[in-house]
Amino acid sequence: MKKTSIKKESLILITLVAFSLLLGVNAPAAGPIVMKIGNPGPADPHKHMIAAATLEFKDYVERHTQGGIKVEVYPGFQLGSMPQMVDQTKMGAIQACTVFSAAATLYVPEINLIYIPFLFSTPEITWRVFEGSMGEQFNKLWLKAGFVPLYMADNGGSRAFGTTKRQIKKPADLKGLKIRIPESEALKIFMESCGAAAPVITFNQLYTSIQTGIVDGLETPVAVLSFASLDEVIKYASITNHTWDMVFLIVNQKWFKNLPDNYQKILIEAGRHAEQVCRGMSETLAAQEVDKLIEKGVEVYTPTSAEREPFTKVTQKPVTDYLRKQFGDKLVDDFMAAVQKAEAEAVIATSEHLNLINQHLK
Repeated sequence: MKKTSIKKESLILITLVAFSLLLGVNAPAAGPIVMKIGNPGPADPHKHMIAAATLEFKDYVERHTQGGIKVEVYPGFQLGSMPQMVDQTKMGAIQACTVFSAAATLYVPEINLIYIPFLFSTPEITWRVFEGSMGEQFNKLWLKAGFVPLYMADNGGSRAFGTTKRQIKKPADLKGLKIRIPESEALKIFMESCGAAAPVITFNQLYTSIQTGIVDGLETPVAVLSFASLDEVIKYASITNHTWDMVFLIVNQKWFKNLPDNYQKILIEAGRHAEQVCRGMSETLAAQEVDKLIEKGVEVYTPTSAEREPFTKVTQKPVTDYLRKQFGDKLVDDFMAAVQKAEAEAVIATSEHLNLINQHLK
């Protein structure tokens, strides 16, 4: 009798499991799968692009897995510095983290390519480049480094200078200044080409370092110039748009591989959605930045195309020479060709759109 009861219970269990699989319900019976994401920056999605992107990612994943994955977000460097969070992700202590491009170069050095000076003319060009073959190459490099990349997006967009001593309108204006940079050899070469020292200082020490004169300013994405109250300690802002800045959401490979197939698909989809949100919020914050700086009494200047040209002449060759030495001519040439292709595609897209409008207006 007991044997028959066990057989019946087993049969019922097998039937239920089979029925669940047919419905595509793969969530574990013990509870949701926890996905911990370590983030820099604040938690407020209205104040930071990564927070906005992570909110979209969390919402999409939890809704589409019907609670099968629970996303826990740890903002504000709660889990350590970016390299520490990346290492924790690789070891599996957490499942994912977001990492700025400068810190990302420690794991995928080829990311330094985005720091080729004055290469990207508009946000659209960068989006087209990383939605094409170069984006695929970067994804492969992340995979080779031991991570699953879910998005690559704008981290405040193009970069600018915030200084205390003088406005930056030409390369000579940087000579003799100490300008903080994140950890990137390409950015260091850029600064030294203009005669500036380029100390690496962690972001949470930056306010005090500028305030006390340890450095004369910073080089950072436009959207970050007033972040962490930096607009209180800088007097000048120069929107040079000299390089781009990105952020990546990366996931532990083993954890991702062990997810059910339908959950993997949902994470990939969520990454694409989050990428678009990150881009949009990044550009929104950058667009608001000039007015915010002016309101705080910061003198803002945007160099003209003619004023940017001397910067290009002084800085682009030393940086590309370094990159060629590190990664070979082919990768650098492919990257620059991808930018040229994106420029041509953008011109065609604009022309086609304009033609469509004009045909309608006739």
